Amino acid sequence: MPPDYDAIVVGAGLVGSCAALALHREGRRVLLLDQGPAPRAPDGDARALVLSAASIEILRGLGLWSRLEAHATAIRHIRVSDRGGPGALALDARDSGLDAMGWACPADILLYELRVAMADALGEHVCWDSRYLGHRAGDDAIEIEVAQGDTVRMLHAALLIGADGNASPVRVAAGIATDGYDYGQHALIARVEVTRPQPHTAFEHFTREGPLAMIPCGGARYVSVQCLHEGRALAALRLDDDAYGAELARRFGTRLGHITVAGPRRAHALARQRARRLTDTRLVLIGNAANTMHPNAAQGLNLGLRDVATLAACIGAEDDAGLAATLSRYAAARAPDQRNTVGFSDLLAQGFRSRLCAVSATRRLALTLADLCPGAKQRFVQEASGLAALARSTAAVRP
Repeated sequence: MPPDYDAIVVGAGLVGSCAALALHREGRRVLLLDQGPAPRAPDGDARALVLSAASIEILRGLGLWSRLEAHATAIRHIRVSDRGGPGALALDARDSGLDAMGWACPADILLYELRVAMADALGEHVCWDSRYLGHRAGDDAIEIEVAQGDTVRMLHAALLIGADGNASPVRVAAGIATDGYDYGQHALIARVEVTRPQPHTAFEHFTREGPLAMIPCGGARYVSVQCLHEGRALAALRLDDDAYGAELARRFGTRLGHITVAGPRRAHALARQRARRLTDTRLVLIGNAANTMHPNAAQGLNLGLRDVATLAACIGAEDDAGLAATLSRYAAARAPDQRNTVGFSDLLAQGFRSRLCAVSATRRLALTLADLCPGAKQRFVQEASGLAALARSTAAVRP
């Protein structure tokens, strides 16, 4: 007897919602489980998520970009600098033949629109207020235990997809260990307005305390993301708006004029975490359940969306979505991209925090040399777009 579903996805976050929609569009029978309530409206999340060119291509293929484009701001220029020295790097999309290096989209609108589109497509096969309790894998199917209120039921699928975040109950239940590193930092996120905006320009400013990013959101609006050691971050979170704006100005400077805080702040602890393997019997991990990284390169969501596209390409032509050979092919295809992307974000996080004079001089020299070398800048922008990585991993899983 065939299982009830080809795939059950646990976690209706950004990556999980896209995974459910992608597999549904491939003609798969999909069920999505999430322990939260059904979405009603954007919740005011202050984050601005930067979508790479590859992510836009993925969202367009899912029919989602038309719902998001009006809310997104193109990033055509990125300015990278190192506080306390001359090193700087200017990146421009047109130098690499791209319209934009990324698009900044409010996190709450992005998640709401994705969930609405996914719910419209899956209908009754989206289960909110549902808790994953565990699973038992067999030769032909995987049995998943789910609680809805006081009712516990067993569901059967060919494949279980863990898209349930960095704490991932699915990963824990599968006994998949992780390797990680606690940066001892928090990212403080706030919506701000500036008096001298630079259109379509994002800034990444590295200091010994951690990186500070300014992400354009149209007009005078930016989202600031500053990383500070835990104690300083929690103290900064308690500052009033004027004092917090002054703290941003102290670290960032006056390139954008006067900075005014325009909304509540949020803090997120920063850590790197990688699952030691991506698969188990009839089970696969994607998104933050597989890899969590420092936000300095804005690649976490983009990496997860490439997981989705590769998984959909991998199992799209298979009668049985959970075959061990299929999942092994997926894991092998994703390994280089995940290793390189997580490694690069960690290199930035560790290297730019170093107080050693030799390291400081080397990183400033590297920024200066990269800025003087058009070929290096073009390669960096093209790799950051994710297009090459997406092409490599999807090609690797096709028969």
